[in-house]
Amino acid sequence: MPEFELRDWYCVHSKPRKERYAQEQLQRQGFECYLPYLRRKKLQRAKYRWITTPMFPRYLFIRTPDLAQLGVVRSTLGVSTLVVFGDEPGRIPHSVVEEIRQQCADDVFVQPEPEFQSGDRVSIVDGPCRGLQAIFQRYTSSQERVMILLEIMENLARVEIPTSQIAAAES
Repeated sequence: MPEFELRDWYCVHSKPRKERYAQEQLQRQGFECYLPYLRRKKLQRAKYRWITTPMFPRYLFIRTPDLAQLGVVRSTLGVSTLVVFGDEPGRIPHSVVEEIRQQCADDVFVQPEPEFQSGDRVSIVDGPCRGLQAIFQRYTSSQERVMILLEIMENLARVEIPTSQIAAAES
């Protein structure tokens, strides 16, 4: 059996939307818990609103000085299971959790403001339309893709492409 350190963390899989409840129940049992959050803008009912959700939906981190105590995790209210690999609990190095903590002020990581605003001129820097100019229209729900207006044969065509394929147009 591998040597475990108090500094190692373990990953708990919670029931849907029960991360905070599972955290409270685990803390009552003496576990140290960490549940980072992500604060981002989301398009809801035609308006962008700031929402705060768990950074890793349905997952939270725990650690305990007594490894025998890990056996009670599965029966904790709000918990689905302890993440395991084979017969061993899945360990997460302390450095990984500390890196997440450093990125999160007050345990909340604030996603940066979108780089482009509606109406901005952009250049397509990759993909089949590389080298063309377009007008930025909006981010899609995940901000990994964008909707642009591309002028093709004197008509504007709405095109959805990955965010990584556009850059601010040179003035």
